[in-house]
Amino acid sequence: MPADRRIKVFEIGGLSVKIRKDSKIYMPSAASMITAKNLRELEGSEVLDLGTGSGFLAIIASKLGAKKVIATDISRRALKDAEENAALNNVDNIEFRLGSLYEPVNGEKFDVIISNPPMTPSPRQLPAYTWGGPDGRRVLEPVIAEAPSHLRERGRLIIPVVSLVGIGRVYRLLINAGLRPRVLDYATYRFGKTLLDLMDYIAGLPDADYVYDSFMRPCWRIVVFEASKS
Repeated sequence: MPADRRIKVFEIGGLSVKIRKDSKIYMPSAASMITAKNLRELEGSEVLDLGTGSGFLAIIASKLGAKKVIATDISRRALKDAEENAALNNVDNIEFRLGSLYEPVNGEKFDVIISNPPMTPSPRQLPAYTWGGPDGRRVLEPVIAEAPSHLRERGRLIIPVVSLVGIGRVYRLLINAGLRPRVLDYATYRFGKTLLDLMDYIAGLPDADYVYDSFMRPCWRIVVFEASKS
């Protein structure tokens, strides 16, 4: 039978993950891929994937040996897609819950929290799965602030942070939340069309940082933090 063109296969460290394309759902991105590449020591863990989107990181966590994964999202469509993607990958230990941020897991604690929140800064509203508010930290800040109350002792928050929201500022947010951050990985990517259109706005943000490549094209940087609860 011919391959289903609606399905894209992502290869991560020897793992293959099939994701059905949906233009209205956050699909695996550069931030998703670098985060997935740095998921380690999940065997037997209980994992929370906060804002699961397509379910990509939840599926990776399961394939890496997590005992149980809870995947949340504010979008019913995203959860439906994520559940279908889990079935497509023969993963059956993910529980999908509808709700904003930590609401669906009130009172619960985890060994690992994974989150790839929307972080595109813009003065105007963009699709919810990419818009991080005017400074890019509208979702990121509460994810960090509430993480300690949902982590077990020595639990870990694994989160990518883009330079457009201020990597140094986010490092301080992690410290102020009582977490011990360390950098797992970093990379640089060229601005796409959306960011090029926002260039003048981004240039005026006090915490935003970007660089230029050898062809003088603007590029954003990304850092993957692992922040542990003492």
